[in-house]
Amino acid sequence: MMRRPRRRTVLTAVAAVLGVAAILTVAVVVRPTTQTESGTGAPTAATASTETSAASVVTVSTQTSAPPEATEEYALPAATASAEAAPSAPTSAAVPAPSDAIPTIDGEPISVGATPGFVTISPDGRLAYIARRAAGVVTVLDTSINKVVADVPIPAGPPQFIAFAPDGSRAYVSVYNADLTINAVAVLDTRTTKLVETIPVNKKPYALAVSPDQKFVYVPSHDAAVIDIIDIAANKVVQSVPVAPNPHWVTFDADGTFAYIANHDSNLVSVMETASNTVIDTIDVGISPHSIAVSPDGKQVAVVCFDSNDVYFIDTQTHGVLGIVPVGKNPQDLTYSPDGRYVYTANVDAGTVSVIDTESRTVTANIPTDSPTSIGMLPNGRKAYVTNLNAGTLTILNTGG
Repeated sequence: MMRRPRRRTVLTAVAAVLGVAAILTVAVVVRPTTQTESGTGAPTAATASTETSAASVVTVSTQTSAPPEATEEYALPAATASAEAAPSAPTSAAVPAPSDAIPTIDGEPISVGATPGFVTISPDGRLAYIARRAAGVVTVLDTSINKVVADVPIPAGPPQFIAFAPDGSRAYVSVYNADLTINAVAVLDTRTTKLVETIPVNKKPYALAVSPDQKFVYVPSHDAAVIDIIDIAANKVVQSVPVAPNPHWVTFDADGTFAYIANHDSNLVSVMETASNTVIDTIDVGISPHSIAVSPDGKQVAVVCFDSNDVYFIDTQTHGVLGIVPVGKNPQDLTYSPDGRYVYTANVDAGTVSVIDTESRTVTANIPTDSPTSIGMLPNGRKAYVTNLNAGTLTILNTGG
């Protein structure tokens, strides 16, 4: 008569142990790690899974005319929104898809609101950040669903250009107004989409870049003819380096040894050695160099020239011009496909995106859009996002398969 109760007792104990084990297992799976590689800010290879059944929720302002206190909740991708999760490793480390000579348009343009002047993609490819000039906001688009998920007010003034830190944890936004009484860089925490800091800089800050070691932000201050260098740890300008008038755009090579600067009014590209922040060479290019990019293999630099309507290709070893390719009228921005095979230019007054084969240096396609001003590429090379300034939209291009 005593055996049956004992059997129930034993079974109850076993069930309890199994239940505790299951709870511990779930806790291990969903708990994100914050361990990073020394000196890089990037997560270590041994990273626990951060996938959860629900996205994290952050609170951001959605009314550009209201004070920052007016808020609404948005669900952002968990790895980006979570304040505890370590930044995801950029997907650009993976082998990108082969790019296409003739991209196709992916559906109807996406409405993002008035005056989208510039778009850039987060290092993990999950989000597009769009600087909407006159609207005074940075709009955030989730690239997995191609929907706007947040509008982040920039109280200092009109946002112009955006650069992500390599680990994706911060976005740096250049800000200036029409009469240049406002000249600053706004710092956004990308996990919460909240403003962290506003840093004064010299006049008319343009297309800025974060050094690969994530220690500095280089800011081309157009009307001061200097590169303002922000110390990220201190959140302040620690050096201003004179360059040729008037710097529009700065970019780094892969390891940050050199910075390349497009100087709009001088028709020059400056080459700066970053160890000493010294300009070691200048290169003659076309009229009004506007945007500049380094090829994925680091062997060449492409420069788009706004008033001569062409792209110059420069050898990074010799600093000689390798070739010149005509494109549509008034190209403002350019970017390489992640596999390096093509360069895309946003030709604002032609209303086209030109595609250049980097081997033959010929145009393979001209894709019609509406007042294109910038192009952001996914790290996997499959899609590009084009800002249509006058239409208030993004055009999505299928760029690789």
